[in-house]
Amino acid sequence: MKKKTIFQITLSAVMAALSIVLEKFMSVNIGMHLKFTFYGLPLMIIGIMFGPKLGFMTGLVAGIVLQLTSPYGLSLTSPFWALAPIAWGGISGLLYRIFSQKKEFWCLLIVVIITSLCANLLNTLAMYMETILIKDPYYTVAAILLDWPIRLLAMIILVIPYTLLVKIMVSNLSFWQQDINGNDKQELEDNR
Repeated sequence: MKKKTIFQITLSAVMAALSIVLEKFMSVNIGMHLKFTFYGLPLMIIGIMFGPKLGFMTGLVAGIVLQLTSPYGLSLTSPFWALAPIAWGGISGLLYRIFSQKKEFWCLLIVVIITSLCANLLNTLAMYMETILIKDPYYTVAAILLDWPIRLLAMIILVIPYTLLVKIMVSNLSFWQQDINGNDKQELEDNR
């Protein structure tokens, strides 16, 4: 197996685990279906660095483990709850491929905004499916609709920190990836 492939698999596994830890232990739950979390950040990094396919798979692994470790375990709505982590990895990778010709900050910002909006909408869909399939009293259509603008505001607040962190992490991890591919370290320093 090539060093590059081993690096990609290892980093994807670490980022999936980091995503799970961030969601389980570092999220700030404010109430009204609202929380501040950075669990999507590691998934976006994988999508941007290695493309939509590996981003999708890393998000899928994170989504499955998050569902298995949730207080409810697997349920009829588990596939819907797994869609947001998949979107963080897959959609960010796809959008970054589209904008990769331009290495400007605003392009990365657009990727983060669209990916965040997709994940937000997919979580809203999962909440709605909870009301339809399970009749969960915690999720009602009225509560979901009333809380969505607040959740959207939380998403908007996190867009700039997400973008800055993704930019920093991707540049540092890309440097490691280039080093693993056997490039001369001095040549890499000159290219930075």
